[in-house]
Amino acid sequence: MKQDERGYVLILVLVTMAALAVLSLAAIQVNLATNKQTIIRVDETQLDADVKSTLNLLVAELKTTFKIQDKTVVPNYMKSEQAFQDKITSLLVSNQPYTGNQLSGDNDIVYSIERSTADRTDAPFTTVLTLTATGTTVPKAEQPKQTATYTQEVYVTALPSFLYYVLGSDEQLSVNGPPKITGNIFVGNSDVATNELNVQRTASYQLGSTKKSLENSSTSRFYLDGKIDLAPGATCDGCDLNEYFTSDATPIAGEKPQIGETDSSFSPFNFDYSIIQYVNRFQSGTELDYKEAPPTSIFKSGRINPIKNPPYLEQPNLGLTEYIDKQQIDAIDSLKIITSPVSSPSIISESVASSNVPLLFDGDVIIDAVRPITISRPLIVNGNLTIRGNVAFNTTVYTLKDAFIDRASITGVSQSQNSSLVLLAKGKVLLNRINEFEDATTPLQAFLYSDSEEKSKLYAVGSIINIKGGLYSRGPLEINTFRGTFRPLPTQSAKEAQFAPGNRTQTDDIEKSRLIMTYNEGVFEQINTLPVSDQLQLFTARPVKQ
Repeated sequence: MKQDERGYVLILVLVTMAALAVLSLAAIQVNLATNKQTIIRVDETQLDADVKSTLNLLVAELKTTFKIQDKTVVPNYMKSEQAFQDKITSLLVSNQPYTGNQLSGDNDIVYSIERSTADRTDAPFTTVLTLTATGTTVPKAEQPKQTATYTQEVYVTALPSFLYYVLGSDEQLSVNGPPKITGNIFVGNSDVATNELNVQRTASYQLGSTKKSLENSSTSRFYLDGKIDLAPGATCDGCDLNEYFTSDATPIAGEKPQIGETDSSFSPFNFDYSIIQYVNRFQSGTELDYKEAPPTSIFKSGRINPIKNPPYLEQPNLGLTEYIDKQQIDAIDSLKIITSPVSSPSIISESVASSNVPLLFDGDVIIDAVRPITISRPLIVNGNLTIRGNVAFNTTVYTLKDAFIDRASITGVSQSQNSSLVLLAKGKVLLNRINEFEDATTPLQAFLYSDSEEKSKLYAVGSIINIKGGLYSRGPLEINTFRGTFRPLPTQSAKEAQFAPGNRTQTDDIEKSRLIMTYNEGVFEQINTLPVSDQLQLFTARPVKQ
């Protein structure tokens, strides 16, 4: 029996050893497979990193190609739309081996730069490029070949950066009092020391030559449904105030604004280049000189002729008046200089028909809409511009001096188009008596830009100002606003009585804000009429794996 038992034990041992051998072999195979999968995953991760790195390097090369120039230098590719398109065409490649620096040398990369299917040919100095990079692993023994493809959209444009913001300044922006703002705010670009945003609850207002303060409710909040972009070096004084900012109709305790340095490099807007380039789009003869000041280049150089028959209404026995004749003005189909036949400003009181060719006025202009009118044609004014009444716009207007918006309502031409006025003033943009001491708002559907280096001021204290678009200043910009209502008083009442403590009611109700600003992206629907600057800017989307 003992011998038999030893035999059974021997068989059991042999079986166990065989099982262990099989298990060990299986474990080794699993381990080998795991190591192989690990190597494949490492290779895949490295491949993805190399491909995305290639896209980053291609974007960096584009930024170098279109680097920000000195303001006095106009790059050759910015002198005409054709030169710009030729420059873009020179950058296009298809399935080109990438020989630049890579994170590793283990993968082969080919890339393409093509015009995107989203590109718009009617957009001035603007294109959308699609960058594509495809990486393939270098063949290795017993390793499958791997391929990865990423694409990235790059938006190249000379459209001015202020069109992307609801409020901003190249220098100092002060917001005194709590507004209601939907959109993004920008502060920066300038080299001056006061490159900052300041916010506080207390507003100021002006009575004659006396500056006075107006307290808002201690629980009122700065409503901001958007973010604050700061240029490198810019700061914000007041953004850390407790219980002041909110992005919701029902404020949340401890909420702070979304704020930080912008990841885009915005170039300052070059007003002089922009207005000359706008005219050059329609100049059939010798192009205007970018080195001359706009009043000289456009109106005094002799390259554009004055109109032979001044398009003004005639009054019996008195001759021509300052009022524009609608039929004659609509018949102008080329660049002509228009000058008022009398010493008064030219007055536009009727609708102006749609045309891309600008009307060039040498002298002040008043748009006086006694009844609602529509202006669908660019205007360039060598003087001051005043807008009164109810006017619908879907175009760009330049003025080489100040712009006054006085008791006006500015709307888009149609609700479906959601169009805007784009107003650019070499001087200041002044908003005067807009819904003064009323509780209802009249819209200002416009993007307003001031190129003045002097401080601009906006008072939405007694007035209610409702801007659907944006407000931007090259120089310092001071905003003052009150949140609350005023009791109606007789028309003859002094302003001191309007602001008396017993006549005004402060509130923390966001809907009672007397400054309401809402960004209007519909402005890009009229892209072929928009102004440009002399510098190209690049906006990049996130890389997408195919």
